[in-house]
Amino acid sequence: MSNFKSLPINADRICEAISKIGYNPSSAIMDIIDNSFMASAKNILIKIYLKEGMNINNIKNIEKIYVIDDGNGMDESGIKKALELGSDVKYGNNSLSKYGLGLKSAGFSLGKRIEVTSKIVDNAISEKYFLDRDLIKSSGEFGYGVESTDELVTSFLQEYASGTVISFHNLIYTSRISAQKLSEDLSNKAGVFYSEFLEKDGVSFKLQIFDSGNKEIRNKEISPKDLLFWSDALDSFEKEDYDCKKPCKVLDKDFENPIDPSGEKIKIQATIFPKDGMKNFVGFTDEERAKIKEYDVSLKNSGFYFYRNGRLIKWGEKLFLNREFGIRIKVSFQTEHDELFDVDVSKQHLTISEEVETTLNRLITVPRNQSKELFELCDLKIKDSKKHENEGAEFNNTNSALEEDEDESNPVNPEESKKRKELLENSSKDFEEESQPKYEDDESQDTFRRVRYWNGNRDRALWEAGYDTTEGTYVLIDKNHPYYDLVISKKEPESPYRQALEAIFHSLAVGQNQTIEKFYEAESELVLKIFKKFLRSTSHQLDNWVNNNWDLFDNEN
Repeated sequence: MSNFKSLPINADRICEAISKIGYNPSSAIMDIIDNSFMASAKNILIKIYLKEGMNINNIKNIEKIYVIDDGNGMDESGIKKALELGSDVKYGNNSLSKYGLGLKSAGFSLGKRIEVTSKIVDNAISEKYFLDRDLIKSSGEFGYGVESTDELVTSFLQEYASGTVISFHNLIYTSRISAQKLSEDLSNKAGVFYSEFLEKDGVSFKLQIFDSGNKEIRNKEISPKDLLFWSDALDSFEKEDYDCKKPCKVLDKDFENPIDPSGEKIKIQATIFPKDGMKNFVGFTDEERAKIKEYDVSLKNSGFYFYRNGRLIKWGEKLFLNREFGIRIKVSFQTEHDELFDVDVSKQHLTISEEVETTLNRLITVPRNQSKELFELCDLKIKDSKKHENEGAEFNNTNSALEEDEDESNPVNPEESKKRKELLENSSKDFEEESQPKYEDDESQDTFRRVRYWNGNRDRALWEAGYDTTEGTYVLIDKNHPYYDLVISKKEPESPYRQALEAIFHSLAVGQNQTIEKFYEAESELVLKIFKKFLRSTSHQLDNWVNNNWDLFDNEN
């Protein structure tokens, strides 16, 4: 007779533990999206809803998140199985799932409540099944609840023959970042993570942001992105003929599974890239420079990219590469190789076996040397060849998602803040025609122009604070002010020196707008007048300083 005895578990503490295994908001959402692709979905949507009175750059501004697909869907038993902890499901050889924890661990890292609604072909839309941390804690047991499906979720599924809606409420981690930051993370990563899936015909993946009134304010199509730029790359690296414009293919082969040499092989590909500085080389055309900029040659993008069953697990793993900026290596493995690549529950990290690491080190010895030779060729081309035209663009591209809120010790009056935001917006209309476009690229509208240069010269103010209801604060720096001529213009737009100055001006503008919006002890019009006087006085003082220090930078390069 067995003397095995079961022991009680604290269900809520288990839920807390699996929510802390290392997700960030974007990686948690992508863990949910894995299920959509495995369900053969052709249409995948992420819908992010803002809290009332918030713009997309406010922190703590997300009310709820929906992941919607038109995949195979689930019946009642399938939904219940999906909600189980460590659900007993046999995954296929090409599955993106592994442990049966993803929905619960990823979901609870996002919020305290997970809701699932689904339908299969020729069936009605299911009821809403949910996991709620508060109910689990109060009951002391792990279990689900069932409610009637609401109209919003029903509307999502009505246009599909089958599909699933998973939503997250009472947000936890996600509520500490902005909708803009989350959408930017997903936009930048998802196309790389799922490039092989998104390249298939008829697959659509969209990310949308809505205000609290259900008005759409963002709609972005996620496109596949191959960070090796395999289709752009030259077929080989020929040192004598290389012109420092394009990446080069330097490795493309399969290697044996060291545990099972007769089994499925592992694929490895590598490309080497020109130096990032070539994006400013005056001898190249605008189109060539733009393409080099698109390659985004940087330390974070260099290294190994490990794909399991077509899905990226690890981005830019360095292993033994150190600070080698110009090489990217893609390693593609399948389920049968899991013993060699130990993937964690969050699908963000893996531990590579010693046998595989030894093989990788051997295979990329020559490509590493070629990458160094390529960089040396770029150094020979780069001297005093930088070209800059669009001032502020480097700061804006680097800070496309920049939260503006401060920690508030005093309660916020939403109604009064709304009126004051309208005042700020109206006072900014004078700048709109003269400050050029709202976005760095008006077509994609990805990067808001927080820092702008203009020929103001109305009140001799060095900078002016502007406000946009959707995006938040921007600052205009006057190129006619002597301080711009003496100090700001001395450094090129992408230099840390210039960007640090721009950060100060943008912070001053944010501080001004935040004070006007939230300092309720004085009338908003009065606070606005005070700041206008402050700007004139400060700018005049800097004008005086310039007149007394005109020779300060005479010895600067």
